[in-house]
Amino acid sequence: MTNSKKWQIAIALVLTCNFALWAAEEPNDPGPPQIKIELSDQGMSWRSSSDRGPGQGPIRPTHVAEVFLRQKQLRSALEPESFLKTSAAASMSPKQREFIEGSDAFAHMRSAREVRSHDRFFLYAVSEADARRMIEALIEILEEKPKRRRLEYATKLQEYQEEMAKAKGLLPGKEALLPNVKAEYDKSKESAHPLSADTEAAEHAKQTMLEMSKMLDALDVELAGIREKLKVIQDYWSQHGAWTKEAFAKLQELQIIQTIELKGAEARRKAAVAIRRREKDFLDLFDQWTSLDSEVRHLKSTIESREKVIAQIEAILANPKPEMLPPKIYQDKVVIYPVHTD
Repeated sequence: MTNSKKWQIAIALVLTCNFALWAAEEPNDPGPPQIKIELSDQGMSWRSSSDRGPGQGPIRPTHVAEVFLRQKQLRSALEPESFLKTSAAASMSPKQREFIEGSDAFAHMRSAREVRSHDRFFLYAVSEADARRMIEALIEILEEKPKRRRLEYATKLQEYQEEMAKAKGLLPGKEALLPNVKAEYDKSKESAHPLSADTEAAEHAKQTMLEMSKMLDALDVELAGIREKLKVIQDYWSQHGAWTKEAFAKLQELQIIQTIELKGAEARRKAAVAIRRREKDFLDLFDQWTSLDSEVRHLKSTIESREKVIAQIEAILANPKPEMLPPKIYQDKVVIYPVHTD
């Protein structure tokens, strides 16, 4: 690779168009590698994509870019479509795109002897400018999965930060309500179920409400019967004719008895309604207290858990894992060679 005939031009390859968008999406993005390009006049042959023989295709290349990457850094197989789908492809010449579609535009040599633990890649082009675009395209391809991984972490970080901010915003108001709600519940419990535990008192209240509802149904039936009896008695009173003393006294006695029964049933119904309302008010306060208390606990738990996860993700983004980093090209350098015309 070292050759006295190389021109030590060291041109910084700044992929501004492609990577500026990525940096905007990812504030903490490590950014694209700054690649130096060296030009050499040492000719190289055209290899096939499988590296099993000479390159094939209707269009012949004039230049080739040699790239060394750490083994396994290429996480997916290279395909012509991969190069053509990159933003760098937009600035390639029409002939280069046609070359990629129909000829061997790249080759891959595993376990390069020149650099230990690296693979050797050849990117062919129909001009020096297109060779540079091929380098840009390769870096885009290599960066795609790491970028997606970083974006996944960044998206999760934003979600957790929003959840934590929302919880912190709700918590003070909920906590402020809790003492008053608890005090009202305690007062109701002291009146309705002073000797029972909270959950036991709630069950008692539900059972009592059920019993009162059944009683009210029975009382409504009873009241309907009593009122019908009193109506019949009134019908008798309105009839014209002579009443014997005994009949008059009997009818009057029946009316008094049914009136007493009516008042008694109405009083029982009123008491049942009051008891059911008291139990319902108690249950409403119990539900309000337990729901608010559970919500406060949940908000605190959310804040605590999100703070931990946020710290973990921030640590990962501050010190990215290897699979999250941009590709590492050996010595941050790529050499472009002319291709033999034999």
